[in-house]
Amino acid sequence: MFKKLFVLALLASISLRAVAISEMTLEEKVGQILMAHVHGEEANEDAKALIQGAHVGGIIYYTWANGLTSPEQVKQLSAGLQKLAKGTRLSLPLLIAADQEGGVVARLSKGFTIFPGNKALAMAGNPDFAEQSAEIMGQELLAVGINMNLAPDVDVNCNPRNPIIGVRSFGDSPETVVAYGKRALEGYRKSGVISSIKHYPGHGDVGIDSHHDLPVMNKSKEELAKIEFFPFAQLASEADTVMTAHVLVPALDPDLCATLSSKVLQYLRKEIGFQGAVLSDSLVMQGILQQTGTVDEAAIRAFTAGCDLLILGGKQIMGGQVKQEMTVADVQRVHKNLVEAVKKGRISEERLNEAVQRVLKLKKRAFPSIGIQAVKTVGNQALAHTIASLALRVVKQNPACLNSLAEKKIAVFAPQVIQESVQETSLLKLGKESQPLFLDLDPSEGEIETAKKNARRAEILLFCSYNAWKNPKQIALIQALLETGKPFILLALRDPLDAALFPKADITITTFSPTAPSIQAGCDRLIKKE
Repeated sequence: MFKKLFVLALLASISLRAVAISEMTLEEKVGQILMAHVHGEEANEDAKALIQGAHVGGIIYYTWANGLTSPEQVKQLSAGLQKLAKGTRLSLPLLIAADQEGGVVARLSKGFTIFPGNKALAMAGNPDFAEQSAEIMGQELLAVGINMNLAPDVDVNCNPRNPIIGVRSFGDSPETVVAYGKRALEGYRKSGVISSIKHYPGHGDVGIDSHHDLPVMNKSKEELAKIEFFPFAQLASEADTVMTAHVLVPALDPDLCATLSSKVLQYLRKEIGFQGAVLSDSLVMQGILQQTGTVDEAAIRAFTAGCDLLILGGKQIMGGQVKQEMTVADVQRVHKNLVEAVKKGRISEERLNEAVQRVLKLKKRAFPSIGIQAVKTVGNQALAHTIASLALRVVKQNPACLNSLAEKKIAVFAPQVIQESVQETSLLKLGKESQPLFLDLDPSEGEIETAKKNARRAEILLFCSYNAWKNPKQIALIQALLETGKPFILLALRDPLDAALFPKADITITTFSPTAPSIQAGCDRLIKKE
């Protein structure tokens, strides 16, 4: 039974009265350029401290911080936060944002329609799907009070070993990215949600994840204009906002990453012509902190460089461990230091007023009059499944292994990160007996031994790989299972590199997405033996 949810009534009632910059205190103006996360599944004292104390202009949602357990819970959280905003002196409503790209990055999954993601959209071969899926995602976000989607990703993924973008991109061709990105922007526009193209000036040809370190894009300005800059140049006029990347681009600035570089951001303004709001990627990422040392300094320098809205949400990760997460006290301190930077002349009030005007313009645009919308409808899910099915690529070395599949004992292996998605599908019901084993992305020796035992008891082995190409023990396990000589089915669920690593697999299905619709589409293809 599919959940249905009617649009948040509060959205229809919120109105942004005309607020003049002259009416605002310095503290209120500085607050409006900040977007922070807050812990809690409902509006609480921490949220009150941020919204009514630090005057933050926006809140960003994360699953680990806000639950996001159902449309009803998200709706109540959004309503509570907007109520706190309404209680401020100026009653300025909040920008409430989420990363809902579809595919790998989808903060809202429980009770919402999950689309396969950008690469799968491009593999499905129909730009109409990009517009339709974006419109639906936008409608579902607005239905629960989220008025800003940090999507679409328009990076050109020309490095197949890119550790952070991969299938989040529409592809390795700038023309493909523009064709699908343009339609996605149109879908978001039609839904009424604010969009954001990212990650300027391009995160597609790097070998380092900016969450962990500072990537460097060593290309000439001419090369960058043809590839990385191209989608931004073509789509900037249709985007509501542009998000920066913590990437060093020596051709424009040999010293500072894009988020901190006035040269890189002026290229966006003057050469590309974008005049809307520029927002930073999270300022707690190691890629930027490597250059600034502290979030406080990152905020001041990113703002003076040209970022209008500063994201303080997320976690700093070093060596796979969380090293820093912004607390309410941290946000309050950043706010105070920005205020002091204005008072001392490090930030000009003219620059602050310019940014606040852009934020207020976004807010005026953020609350359209919309009708009733339902969430996770049958029709929405059917579209997601259609896209997933058309995106599949199948290689059969031994199609005979699918004969009488329903009568066989199948050992299913999958990473724990997609356990919930797998359990939403019929993958574990393919055989007369299907024994699942959920593993770490890079499984331990103990997990590998357990997997071998499961394989010995089965007639067919089915492995769901998830970026095995960068997890050596996952590769070793798959090779060991292949060496048993038993029929082997590989579902390559994320980057397509995995499919080429295991040529001895009897059946290989590349989905370009680890979502439930894509896994189900793979199941359906196995059953149909097409």
